[in-house]
Amino acid sequence: MSLHDRHDNTTAPDCVWCIDGMTPAGIHPELGPVLRLCPTQRWCTECGDTSVFPAEYETLDDRINEMLDDHLAAIFCSQCNGIAAVVPVTNDGGIR
Repeated sequence: MSLHDRHDNTTAPDCVWCIDGMTPAGIHPELGPVLRLCPTQRWCTECGDTSVFPAEYETLDDRINEMLDDHLAAIFCSQCNGIAAVVPVTNDGGIR
């Protein structure tokens, strides 16, 4: 999604919860509050718009390091850069 794709409730009136092109998607057990891309448009053909974006963190690096401390890794969609999955890592750092 680029800055040109962003919209608000005046340009996408069907999206009542639109926050700069995103909408709340609930609370993920490992990521906390998450957002997803606005459901009024089709954005990502790779993940089918199922990826989520953490709403609260200092930096993404901080959140990823916290997850690694908990032996979890985020799998990112290569097209929209959202988090498509959270998976456990083994003791030697590999994904199970």
